[in-house]
Amino acid sequence: MRAGLALIAVAAVAAGCGGHMQATSTAVSPRPRPPSFRVSLQAPTHTPRVGKAKWWYVVRVTAAGRPVRGKLTVEVIDPLGTAHVAEVGTSKRKLRGYPFHGRYRDFAQWPPASRGYRLTFRVIVRTASGSRALGYWVKPR
Repeated sequence: MRAGLALIAVAAVAAGCGGHMQATSTAVSPRPRPPSFRVSLQAPTHTPRVGKAKWWYVVRVTAAGRPVRGKLTVEVIDPLGTAHVAEVGTSKRKLRGYPFHGRYRDFAQWPPASRGYRLTFRVIVRTASGSRALGYWVKPR
């Protein structure tokens, strides 16, 4: 009896599997390519002086040796992981989405409260072909 029910169930399923079969794609989407540009950050030291001393840095963006247009964001990350956006020189303008072409040179002044703490100076560059971030550890003295 059981074998008869199983045979009927198989026949019913086979009859219901008529001609309409949906095509499904199992193709995997390709991984995004890494950006085709290079970002560099130059600074004189990992241990800048606190106070009014200027700590100069230079950010360069190139592709195949040529300067590239981009937007720059500069942040200082404290030991708790909070990101603080830096300011342009001594102005109050924040360095978030700041447009530049190829090279950006500026300075930071470290407050006395930052003395002895290991911070991260992070530079984020966005271009038409993607974005990159660089981190540079700093311990003001």
